[in-house]
Amino acid sequence: MKCVAMAVFDSDELYCERLSEYLRSHLKLSFEIQAFTEGEKFTEYIESREISLLVVSENSLSLLDGEMISRNCKNIMILVEDGTDRNMEEIFGEKVYRVSKYLPASEIVDRVLELCIKEAEDFSGLGFCDGADKRQILGFYTPISRCGQTSFAIKMGEALARKARTILISFESFSALMSLFEQEPEEDITDLLYFADCERDKFCLYLEKIKRTRNGLDYIPPAGTAMQIKEIGFEKIRELTELLTKEAGYEYILLDLKEYPDGFFEILDMCDVIYTVIRNNSADHYRLGRYTKALGENDYERIITKTMKCMLPDGRDISSYNRYIEDIIIRSQEVSGIGA
Repeated sequence: MKCVAMAVFDSDELYCERLSEYLRSHLKLSFEIQAFTEGEKFTEYIESREISLLVVSENSLSLLDGEMISRNCKNIMILVEDGTDRNMEEIFGEKVYRVSKYLPASEIVDRVLELCIKEAEDFSGLGFCDGADKRQILGFYTPISRCGQTSFAIKMGEALARKARTILISFESFSALMSLFEQEPEEDITDLLYFADCERDKFCLYLEKIKRTRNGLDYIPPAGTAMQIKEIGFEKIRELTELLTKEAGYEYILLDLKEYPDGFFEILDMCDVIYTVIRNNSADHYRLGRYTKALGENDYERIITKTMKCMLPDGRDISSYNRYIEDIIIRSQEVSGIGA
């Protein structure tokens, strides 16, 4: 992984400053982003280096040396202002892309990601600068149904996301998880796994495109059906967690296990802690006993030793619920150092 150079140029100082800051804070890839409002300073900057991407406003192009840009900038994204169709390719070469300057900044970020994916060879080594030195894989599973497990995982994830980079992966068919977001995702974990297998050099780019974020917690959209979940399997999940740690810099990876991928016990065994929601009634005690017995019969007693049983408070009492989450994180330190 290396830092890849991006330059932003616009003679409008306020716009240039705001766009470059937005790119730095929302484009969480290892770009070295420099902003310029004066042609002379920009020329000095690129004279001795190669820029993977130049983002430049259309009306500021006249301030720059076209020949030098063509020679030293691999890709040029022009922020179009007046809609005039000028033949920029004749001046700057083939890798010229037009984007309206008046798009929301979030859409400009999306266009940058699309460009990075399309021209992946020009962004070789692009990843995340803040790679985690260690990771914690936290599993959430209980044989008890309709017990608030997913809400618990989300609240735990949001609390951990305030400490370090955190992502939640759900294994539930026909999940309502993505209803938390305004827009239905076009791609899900099955697409991300495809890129992890076939185009690993683009993994971080596709992850940034596919994932969603809410309250600081990142989510990978879940697979649609139980059959798709089963086909994912232990090995793919293990490889995905490795990439999420080493390439994407996640310190906490949360697995919300509602359904059963192939190698279910191996997945639980991979977790540093398993949070199991319990309730105080005879039917649920019986289900939990059957589950515990199955672990023992299949030589997975060590999963039991990593399990933390959780009797959740009423979710409508937000302050009590949040205090419970913080208490769980503190107690988890005794198991694996979580939140230390």
